[in-house]
Amino acid sequence: MCTLSAPMLMARPILVTIPDFLGHGIQMLPAEMFLSSPWGGSFNVLRFRYDAHRQTLQESGQDLLGVLHDIKPISGLEPSYIVTHGYGALVLREALRCIDWHDVRTRLVMVAPPNRGYIQRILLKPTWCFTANVARSELLTLQDFDLDMRLGKLPRRTSSLVVAGALPLHRSHAPPSDGVVSVAHTHMPGEYTHMILPAPHNLIMAHPATLRLARDFLLG
Repeated sequence: MCTLSAPMLMARPILVTIPDFLGHGIQMLPAEMFLSSPWGGSFNVLRFRYDAHRQTLQESGQDLLGVLHDIKPISGLEPSYIVTHGYGALVLREALRCIDWHDVRTRLVMVAPPNRGYIQRILLKPTWCFTANVARSELLTLQDFDLDMRLGKLPRRTSSLVVAGALPLHRSHAPPSDGVVSVAHTHMPGEYTHMILPAPHNLIMAHPATLRLARDFLLG
């Protein structure tokens, strides 16, 4: 869990990042470093941490609520900024179901989000049996339009960019995917901008095009 200090609130704009449950958030580091730099927008980056190994999606979303309350602007004129990778998008969407966010202007970038689930055979791989046990088991029961029905649309003043990867490390994956999430499964209800990049799931956050797209969209 993370908290905000008063100096942070008064300084540069806060950017909340929510990593994937794979890799302990290491994949998010290039984006965090870039977006906190003068070339990336000079954001004050705040990473939200959750425990997908022990927590359900609902429990992770409930923990995120505290951060959303902290960054919620006092007036509707100030925007909030959020970047997610992978499962982090589901945690955010779960949290937004439980908070009054409809009047908050938000710039949101979702990178490789499993909005309609992961590739099933990936979740069933033996190497995943020891990774994010609770979240993995839950995702096996939440696929495709089950997640659409549960999580619904984003709040009306949220402008969203979805970046999907289409370069799996193993060429056997079809239809187009990043090796973990298919391009089709990155879609969700509502309106948003959708981009596809030639990058695998665990490297897409470091792709130069992802960094540029995220910066330009957040600052737009």
